[in-house]
Amino acid sequence: DLTELLGGMSVDRISSICGLSTEEATALSTTIEFSHQATHLLNRAMVGLREVLACETFNPIYTTFVHQAFCVQGVSGLTYIFSTTLVISIFSMVMIMFRAALYPIKEPYVQPVSRSEDTIEVVEYSKNSPGEEHAEVERALAEVERALV
Repeated sequence: DLTELLGGMSVDRISSICGLSTEEATALSTTIEFSHQATHLLNRAMVGLREVLACETFNPIYTTFVHQAFCVQGVSGLTYIFSTTLVISIFSMVMIMFRAALYPIKEPYVQPVSRSEDTIEVVEYSKNSPGEEHAEVERALAEVERALV
């Protein structure tokens, strides 16, 4: 209220009301005018800051970036992840299939050592199947017969 009250008065009127000299009244009038301009400058700065920090300013920026991140880049990123995982899994299954087809599977032959109802069966594992063992025995017998003839 002081700036409004003294801002419109002349220097002579200020000096007569306040009992000041002309230089003192001029200094008081200049100070009041400066404080009035500084107050308006601060008021404009605060209004501008409030407008800059308002929701209407940040909302379009935020929604643009969030929409871009989630709806566009997020979906394309998930597409790349899904497609590479699918390709890796398909080639892994093909690799396992070819590996199994490359080497034939040999089941170990279980050869009973003794059988009795009163005793526990003792089992011996052999790498060869019964047909292969029989063929080896036949070959050995053929060699013995050739050696005898």
